[in-house]
Amino acid sequence: MDSIGTLEIGWTKGYNGSQANYIDKSTLCFACGNNIVFLKEDGTEQIFPCPGEGVGPLAIHGINKVFAFAEVAIQPKVFVFSYPDFQLVSQIKDGAKLEFLNVVFSTSNFMATVSGVPEFELILWRYETGERLCSANLSNVTPNSISFNPANWRQICVTASDTLMVWNTEQCNTLHQVKKSGVGLPLEDGGQVGFDETEEANLGRSSTRMSRMTIVLPKAAVAGLVGELAEQFDETMDDRAKVKPISHVWTPTGDILIGCQGGQLLRLNGETYKVKLLRQATETELKKGKDTKLGRKESTSILKDKEGGRRESLTTLRRESLTKTDAGLHKQVSIMSDNVLPEVSSSTIISDCSARCLVLHKSGLFLGGESGTLHHVEVLSDTWRSVDSIIIGDPLTSMTLNTQFDHLAIGSSRGTVNIFELDKAEPQLLFDTHYGNIVGMDFLAPGSSHCVTIRENGELQIWNVESSKLVSSLPIGLQATSLVCSPMLHLAFIGAASGYLYVVDVNNLNEPRVIHREHLHRGPLKHLRFDGNGHWLFTASNDGAVFVVSGKPSKKFEIIGYVSMEGDIQDIATYTPQKIKDTKVVVISNTSDEKRQGANRLIHFNITDAMMKDPELHYATLKNDFKDESIHKLIFNFSTPVYGCAVTAGNVMYSIAQNTKKLGKIILPNEAPKKEFSKDSYLHPVEEYPAHQLPGGKVVMSPHHKWVVTAGMDGKVHIRSVGAMDRSVDVSPHDYRFGGVAQVAISRDGQALLTTGFDGVLASFGWNYTATGSSKAKSAVEAARAHHASHLAEQQMEDGVVGETPEWSLALSIPRVNASPSKEETEELEKKTSDEVVFTTPTPTPGAESTWLETKELFAIREEDKQYAEVKKVLRTEIRDMRKNLQTMMEDNQTVQDIEKLGQHEFDLDIDEQTRLQAMAEQEVARIREEIEFEDLAKMYVTEMIKQECWDNMLVKGRSLVAFGTSLEVANYPMRERSPEEMEALQIATVRREVEMEELTKRRSLTEISQKPSQNSLATDPYAQKPEEGTEEEMNETDDVEGEGHENPATSGSLGCKYGGINPLFYSQFELHTREQKLIQITLLEDAIYKIKQMFNKEFDEVYKKKMQEINRINDRAKRIRKIIEDLHLEDKINDRDMTILEKPERLLTVDDSEVKVEKYYTPEQKKKLEEEEKKEAERLAREKGDNVRERALDHMMGGVLEIRKEDELKKDILVPLFMNTKPESDWSEEDKKMVQDYEKKVQQLHEEREKYKKQLETELKKLQGMIEDTEMSFDDQLKQLFLKKVKTEMVVYQEELKMLRLQYSLLIEEELETREKELNRLVEHKREMKVLAARAVGESKKNVDAFREAYDIMVAEDKVMDKGFKREFHDVPAVQADQLYRLFRKRPRAGKAHLRTETPIYDSKSGNPFSERPSTARQNLMSQTFFKNALAELDKESNMPEGVEIYVWERMCKYRQQKIESEQSVKQKALILADMNAFLQKRQEEEDTLKREINDIEMALAELQEDKFRFVCNLEVQLLLKQGQVEVDPVNWIHDFIDSILVHRQVVEDLNGKIKELGQIKIASMVESKDFHKGIIQLEWEHKKNLMQLEDLQKKMRDINMMKVTRQIQGYLNKEEHDGKKAQEISTLEQTLLMQKSHHEKNVEEQKRILKELKKTIKQKKEENKFLDQDLESINVSVNERQHISDVNAEKMLESTAEKRYQDIVQRRKLVDLAKAQAQEVAVLRAEVERLRMRTFPALVQVEH
Repeated sequence: MDSIGTLEIGWTKGYNGSQANYIDKSTLCFACGNNIVFLKEDGTEQIFPCPGEGVGPLAIHGINKVFAFAEVAIQPKVFVFSYPDFQLVSQIKDGAKLEFLNVVFSTSNFMATVSGVPEFELILWRYETGERLCSANLSNVTPNSISFNPANWRQICVTASDTLMVWNTEQCNTLHQVKKSGVGLPLEDGGQVGFDETEEANLGRSSTRMSRMTIVLPKAAVAGLVGELAEQFDETMDDRAKVKPISHVWTPTGDILIGCQGGQLLRLNGETYKVKLLRQATETELKKGKDTKLGRKESTSILKDKEGGRRESLTTLRRESLTKTDAGLHKQVSIMSDNVLPEVSSSTIISDCSARCLVLHKSGLFLGGESGTLHHVEVLSDTWRSVDSIIIGDPLTSMTLNTQFDHLAIGSSRGTVNIFELDKAEPQLLFDTHYGNIVGMDFLAPGSSHCVTIRENGELQIWNVESSKLVSSLPIGLQATSLVCSPMLHLAFIGAASGYLYVVDVNNLNEPRVIHREHLHRGPLKHLRFDGNGHWLFTASNDGAVFVVSGKPSKKFEIIGYVSMEGDIQDIATYTPQKIKDTKVVVISNTSDEKRQGANRLIHFNITDAMMKDPELHYATLKNDFKDESIHKLIFNFSTPVYGCAVTAGNVMYSIAQNTKKLGKIILPNEAPKKEFSKDSYLHPVEEYPAHQLPGGKVVMSPHHKWVVTAGMDGKVHIRSVGAMDRSVDVSPHDYRFGGVAQVAISRDGQALLTTGFDGVLASFGWNYTATGSSKAKSAVEAARAHHASHLAEQQMEDGVVGETPEWSLALSIPRVNASPSKEETEELEKKTSDEVVFTTPTPTPGAESTWLETKELFAIREEDKQYAEVKKVLRTEIRDMRKNLQTMMEDNQTVQDIEKLGQHEFDLDIDEQTRLQAMAEQEVARIREEIEFEDLAKMYVTEMIKQECWDNMLVKGRSLVAFGTSLEVANYPMRERSPEEMEALQIATVRREVEMEELTKRRSLTEISQKPSQNSLATDPYAQKPEEGTEEEMNETDDVEGEGHENPATSGSLGCKYGGINPLFYSQFELHTREQKLIQITLLEDAIYKIKQMFNKEFDEVYKKKMQEINRINDRAKRIRKIIEDLHLEDKINDRDMTILEKPERLLTVDDSEVKVEKYYTPEQKKKLEEEEKKEAERLAREKGDNVRERALDHMMGGVLEIRKEDELKKDILVPLFMNTKPESDWSEEDKKMVQDYEKKVQQLHEEREKYKKQLETELKKLQGMIEDTEMSFDDQLKQLFLKKVKTEMVVYQEELKMLRLQYSLLIEEELETREKELNRLVEHKREMKVLAARAVGESKKNVDAFREAYDIMVAEDKVMDKGFKREFHDVPAVQADQLYRLFRKRPRAGKAHLRTETPIYDSKSGNPFSERPSTARQNLMSQTFFKNALAELDKESNMPEGVEIYVWERMCKYRQQKIESEQSVKQKALILADMNAFLQKRQEEEDTLKREINDIEMALAELQEDKFRFVCNLEVQLLLKQGQVEVDPVNWIHDFIDSILVHRQVVEDLNGKIKELGQIKIASMVESKDFHKGIIQLEWEHKKNLMQLEDLQKKMRDINMMKVTRQIQGYLNKEEHDGKKAQEISTLEQTLLMQKSHHEKNVEEQKRILKELKKTIKQKKEENKFLDQDLESINVSVNERQHISDVNAEKMLESTAEKRYQDIVQRRKLVDLAKAQAQEVAVLRAEVERLRMRTFPALVQVEH
């Protein structure tokens, strides 16, 4: 097959919202499948096929016009190509083992890549040469975005969902290093990550000598972690929700703006690396942001002006949407025009995921996301402000600006790309490939120029195969599953998920239309296949039937019939030989439960033309299912499951095996197998060829049946020739990560190949023939021509029929409605069934959603009704009579007695139904019984496990003792038998302790012998320490249980020795320093606790036995009491005493019959056994009721008893003489009277005996009851003592356990200290290794700097030599000319602003590039070099050559100057490099110094830790046992805290209290004396103040009298000279004055009214004058505006015409000014030279000042 040629990509369509970047000002670049698309804004498209194994991450360099992408393979490579010539720039290898996650360019010539699993490495490359500069490990971080700083390539920002990192590149000549600067992310609620205050609060104060030893350790040490786990522990345990960065962008100041998933906007300072939260999203805003999401393309863009007001709608979207559903496919046109959306506030919501895309422009920040809204935001220093918002409608996943920063490309995950020109108000749609996977495609007849695709959402698209243009589209409005085109007609057949088949007319490519619909299947219509001639269409679903449909519109797409299948159909293949109209059909299906394993069964049958002429003869039933013999149906099995099938001549089928993944060639037999699963029923491949790497795939046969095309889930397509299957032509159009290839189709002439994948990409391939390939492929073209010619007439006729067929709609279709019966029909039906008329059930009619097969089934039922109408009528009549008889019997049954009534089920005549119901009931009973049995079994298992764990394994079973008269309860200690491991540990601890004690005893004895001579000196030493003296009572206060050789309980910390826990092997609490001692002590304490519990259990057992004895005695007495009560005929009741369930818990393990409250279930075997036992018992009783000689003799001789008791005799009454009842008293004889007297005497004696016996019984009863009460009280007292003993035992056990817990806590602290010590040692070693590396780096850097400085000095010296050697170089030139040339040699181009004129002037200050003022260093150097070259070329012009200089000399000087300038530039570059190297060296030295400080700090921390560890070991925590009353700490909490307490001797406290009391008495006496004296002083002071106040009051009164003024009024009043008359005169004068003022006021009012009237008249006149002046002003304004407009027009024309002239004048003036300055400088120089010469000629007369 490879001899024909190779397949090359023709075009590809599909966009999934991946990153699309501009590579120039109008060309977008994005990945499409395994290709890269370059799309211009005018629609021109270029396809670049991937040279590797797929396209991974893609990067674009818009400045240098290169693009790079990583392949998808093992050991992937990164390819760098130039644009637009697509030349390979470099190929980068060894960057990753499995995958690349990111590839990104800097604005210069660097590139960064991030590898994935397993290394996660950031690598910096020089992409032009493929040189690897440096790398760094990202610590398993999967970044979601990475970028260089556009102004500084040395900074790289990496963001992940939980990480934000900034990497700085440091350079030392050719050596590069990247250093990480980690950034802490803020919390979602806006808080910063820092030290936890709660942890700080819990640290407490530091430990002191008198307090508990407290050591503060890191949490990692407490957790026992060392190494990387310890370093990451705090971060791992921090479960606070943090922001999740998803995008970022650099600012010109070096800061980073970060967008987060929750809508937060962050700003990272590029110098301090501190994050500031600019915008915090709230839940309300997020909800509102989600509510504002609009539908796709159904919104109007809205802009806001600066004042926040609303503008007019800038776009009016008009769209006609064709809404079609499966149930009714009717057109519904909805037009949107002049819509007005609600006003968007100035603070536009940045909702969830709205910051997924960030783009920085000079005018602000553009951001967007899932909300479908493009936000324009102005970011200030610490806040943000919304400027504008445009609703795009689709989720935004990609945003990029072109190289001129005036166009914004917006990509969406729904397959759209919009271009937003920033100077316009509305984005323009660049393309819309429509989103969704393509589920079907095929070539349109004649099969070479156009193709049809259908997407899963029902979007039908028609493509031009040659131009790749989308001709038209039709939204069907259904969930599509498959598509096929007729090989003869311009028709497309679509299968829907609801089982409908739609026929679309595509004769008019621009206006496709639906002309027919048919409901074939209930499930999704997954498979559609035509025969080779296009006559028959075969359809299949998962309902087990393959339908044969006519493909001709002249037959109205008639459904011919169907073939039944088994299993889930996987694929259908057909083969129609040339010039023969018979078709072989092969269907493969999966009959197993694993539907993903491929097909395991094959069915093939033949559809002949003769059979289709009269198909009714070949139907098996009225359902139109074909007979197996008519279609020659054969069923086979596959030996291994297969995928796909294709059939060709010779009964050859090709399929892909599931296990080997090879393409197999299978020969289909023509005869049926003997049995369904016999050996000959299995098909085996005769040949196999390597196919695909992953299981699954498709197999397609070319139309001329000479090529086999396979497509797999590995994303590859193989084409093989039937004659040479071992060679293939391969292409990789799709990515295996998305599922590989989904569909493949080949054109009728074989010139084009279409593929589509699960990535939504449609790709077209064409042949690139070899020299002989075109002739070999000619057969396919000829076959296509022959096929087209042979069907041309039929095609034209059928196309005419299609043209006449009206467009299908729901209104034109005739619905088949199965309406529910109305109320009247229901009543009529009931009436007929109740009458004597035989009722016939109406035949059901097909419903609106019935399939064709269901309709045929109903038709078959109707035909059957017609055929058997008479027989059914007779049967219905008999059923009617039987029903009447049965109803009569049921009515009679209701009238009989209950005992004679029959059950309702007895009237059920359907015996089979009864049997079935009984069987169902029995099955349900069996199922429920089985479930209950399993539940019981589970409960029994749990019971057994609990019993084994809590009872059987217990050496001492847990039980309690309950008091008789109170609720007191005492429980024992349940104890297990100690395991061998515990006993072994105890034995080891005991032996070690005994050896240690023996060794200590020997050592003390040796020490005492050596110290005997020194005892005399100690005795005579007056300063020797004497033992503390005290009374015997004080010394023995806490020594109740102290014995010889035992430690005092006060210092031992427990009273265990008193309760059986004594052990001479115990360590003293003051000796437990080592870990081994503490472990041995814990083991001994456990043994002591065991012994204490064991001792208590012994006492418990004794009391338990005693209670059992007491219960037996009480029960014996209770038995006698019951007998007495019975004899006394009392109603009192007394019960026997018994052990409770707490005292005998073993009774819980057995169940008595009395405890079962439900009826016991017996199996048939048990029932039979019980019946036999009952029968035997009845026989025994019958035998005993016979003649029993023993009982009869006992009754006759001794009255039925063996012993005569007194109480029995007292119960017998005295027999009354017989005559007393027969004779009257008057007839009694003397003897009779004597007998009566004897009788009465006996009766009286009997009564006395009975009374006496009764009193005896009552006395005995009281005595017995008293004895029982005494017994119970005695036992209760004993149990109370046991309870008190239990309380004390519990106390002792808790004391011992507390000591164990303290020891275990100290062991835990020691482990934590050891862990911390290991961690510090590891850190020291790590830092030392780093310091060694740093020192090595410093040394190498110094060597490099020294070597480079030496070279730099040489270069500087050479540069100076060139300057000094100018005169030697031009020694042949005259001196005047040499001076002129030297001045020109020294002249350099003036420094000015460099402008780089390229095709993409992104650094133009007028562009929207925010970095135009701050380009990168490489860009600045390039711009400076270009400017310098241009300026130097200007200086080298001959116009600048001095007069008289030869041209060759000038050229030599220019060349020499150029060399000098190049040397100077080299020196400058070397100086910059040297500065970088010095900075690099300084940083390495700083790192070394930092490491030194860190090492010192860690060593200091390690020393402190060791000191703390030593103090912790020596400063023991001791448990003391103090008696009540000696604790002087105030109980603040329930549990006393003794941290701030100290332990002192009691005598010290008593002495101190005595001194305090004595001093207190003295102080009280002094205070009383002082109080009395102070009281007298206060009384004297009070009297003194009283006298002073009286004196002050008297003086004040005297002063008032002296200072009082006597006025004339007072004098007049005192003199009484006509005081009333003067007052009346004053009143009359005031009244006259008031009248005069009132008249004057009235005159003033009249005058003001007159003035007001005159003013109103004047105002009216002025208004009339202003009216005329306004009219004149309007006319004057018109004339002024006209003149102004004329003046402006003339001024613009004058400016345009004179601009060039004025520019020339300015330039000329500038030159003249420069010339004047130069001449002035020359004149000044000449004057100075003249003055110098004059001064040299004449003497200088200097006046000396004295």
